[in-house]
Amino acid sequence: MLGPMLPAAVLFDMDGTLVDSEAVYQQAITRYMASRGVELDARERNFVIGHAWQEIYAELRVAERVGVDLETMQAGSIAMRAELRAEGIDLTVLDGARELVSTLVELDVPVAVVSGSCRAELAEAIELLGIAEHLRMYLGSEDYPRGKPAPDGYLAAAVQLEVAPARCVVFEDSEAGIESGLAAGMRVVATAAANRPVGDPGRQDQRKAHRVVEGLERLDAAFLRAVMLG
Repeated sequence: MLGPMLPAAVLFDMDGTLVDSEAVYQQAITRYMASRGVELDARERNFVIGHAWQEIYAELRVAERVGVDLETMQAGSIAMRAELRAEGIDLTVLDGARELVSTLVELDVPVAVVSGSCRAELAEAIELLGIAEHLRMYLGSEDYPRGKPAPDGYLAAAVQLEVAPARCVVFEDSEAGIESGLAAGMRVVATAAANRPVGDPGRQDQRKAHRVVEGLERLDAAFLRAVMLG
């Protein structure tokens, strides 16, 4: 009798899941908007976490308040990263991220990234992680019509990988990302490694995920099989 099966593919979110970057991007967008005379309130700043560029652009009413298109906003916000980097605020790799990707490669489980960041930001993060050769593909905000919590990105990845959504495991950190994976019909693991402290308005409620883990360290084949079982 065969034991529990491994997933047919593992799909990772990037920001807050593989790299600690949510706060960096949040600050960059906040600074960009401030530079154009728009002060974001707490709700708007927190909306940035877990959402794709197209949703952020619409939610912050950038066209109306600033009068620029999405690409201009992206470029301006990315440029603000240089200021943050000079202040010592930059992306960091989360513990266990590289090791888990390596484990999946050893298990012959296809690995992909589905993110709300644009492809230029993804390329930077992938280089930092050093996992480019291990990825079958990656999708950024340009590659699907609706961002998380819509399932579009994850479903597009399943189609490109030629795997059934129900046989995929998603690793996420945000409420929007968890909802996206669930809406795609996939198994969802939430990692709390980069989540905000209890009481912080930016804290993400991860309880809807099938599993919640403290981080990505020491996750192995037995864990993945257990996730597929339910």
